[in-house]
Amino acid sequence: MKKYKWLFLPLSGVLTGLCLAFPAMGFLEWFSMIPALFFLFSVVGEGITLRRLYGYGFCYYFFFYLTSLHWFLNLYPMEFLGVSRGEAVMLVAVCWLGLTLLQTIFAALVFPLFGLLCRTAVIKRFALLVPLLFAAQAVIAEWSQTLTWMGVPWARLALGQVEYGIVRGGAALFGSYFISLSVVLVNAYLAFLILHRKSIFRVRVCAAVAVGAVLVSLVTGTVGYLTANPEKGEPIVVAAVQGNVGSDLKWTADSRTKSYEVYEKYTAMAAAKGASIVVFPETFIPDDLSETTSLGKFVQSLAVRYHVTVFCGAFHTDENGEYNAVFAVYPDGTIDENVYAKRHLVPFGEYVPWRPFIEVVFPMLADIGMLSDDLAPGTDSAVFDAEGPRVGALLCFDSIYEILTRDSVLDGAELLILPTNDSWFTDSRGVYMHHAQARLRAVESGRWIVRAADTGISSVIAPDGKSYAEQPPLVEGMALATAYARENVTLYTRIGNLLVWLLIAAVLALPVAEVVWWHQNRRRKA
Repeated sequence: MKKYKWLFLPLSGVLTGLCLAFPAMGFLEWFSMIPALFFLFSVVGEGITLRRLYGYGFCYYFFFYLTSLHWFLNLYPMEFLGVSRGEAVMLVAVCWLGLTLLQTIFAALVFPLFGLLCRTAVIKRFALLVPLLFAAQAVIAEWSQTLTWMGVPWARLALGQVEYGIVRGGAALFGSYFISLSVVLVNAYLAFLILHRKSIFRVRVCAAVAVGAVLVSLVTGTVGYLTANPEKGEPIVVAAVQGNVGSDLKWTADSRTKSYEVYEKYTAMAAAKGASIVVFPETFIPDDLSETTSLGKFVQSLAVRYHVTVFCGAFHTDENGEYNAVFAVYPDGTIDENVYAKRHLVPFGEYVPWRPFIEVVFPMLADIGMLSDDLAPGTDSAVFDAEGPRVGALLCFDSIYEILTRDSVLDGAELLILPTNDSWFTDSRGVYMHHAQARLRAVESGRWIVRAADTGISSVIAPDGKSYAEQPPLVEGMALATAYARENVTLYTRIGNLLVWLLIAAVLALPVAEVVWWHQNRRRKA
């Protein structure tokens, strides 16, 4: 039986990944990692090689990412790219397995680094710190995926708790990484308890820490949830239009007329119900928007005719390149000169990293996007400062990076809008996971978010993470609700990812202490 214990790794990986994809199962996430961590803790003290530990880490994280990214299968048959069925199969495989492998290669380093630090004098002397050490490294690894294009922070553990208000509320105080830390701590100390079940002292300590972590998470979450005060601020009726014109249609020549009809229809309905702000999805019509383009004139006519401010996604071109952008058009027909440009572009969708290399080695990847040339990234929050609330914008992929939301709030945003595409998700779990990311951003920032998606999910999200007037995927409709422009600042907005930096400092303290210890021992012997 012992030689099959490694199967605990893929089992935990799959169970944890399922909790992220199906947050209704989120309660299982507090236990899903126990088999893997029981195995890891049992072998790490046996003098196992770092290479073997990396292999174990690869096994766990590969199945974790494979499961949480399984929605890539719904991209097939990729008709909007005009590829054959065979090419579509290859592209889906490259996207699903490729991103899984890319994430796994780096995440798997947690296991050997953990094994290496377990050899330090501090950890050998205070073995009960072993679970805490792993939890710290796991959270640091999750955060590190925000740093480069190769790390996509999609599968963060906090997603599994998004349906539990008294847990997700903790993000308002310490961010979503606090939730991730709580989950891993409970799993790790319970696994350590099982491993050392014959030691009454260790059982008691591990049980106390695990219960304490749950209680701290619940208390913190409850405080964040109850103090969110969603209705505090200036009320404003907002609408997010979901035209249900996806990527397979909106690039075709005959789709523009349909789009014009759909978006005018719902703008009129929103205005009739008192909306003063109407949000359209990301590049709802793939064209440049200005006073001279037909798209610009169309949006201007809507803003004037229905006396609303329209925020919409479109392309923007200047001397530095072309951008995926958000525009504001006001009731007097004025197009705001301030334009928000998407800050985190989608690799291989909106630009090709390492383009010369990719075009030679993986030409199919270079052609996967809808655009012939790379878009340029935005560089700032570009908060819209017009009559009414100050509005900050995020575009699609931006919403999985918490630091962008924080920047917008620190720059004065009182309300956030989130135009997104999401049509390539169809109705897979991907569209729900992306929507859940926006719910976490609302809690962290303490701001209402108006989310308009091409084919769903469109909604109006409150600062406590509740989602109102949700429009399900693949239906035409409108999310309309009363939001509130707010000036308050959450604790997380003030301190940012301080928790992560404290964890990094704690982990780095171990090798530093080891060096000091070694140096002192050497001096004594001399």
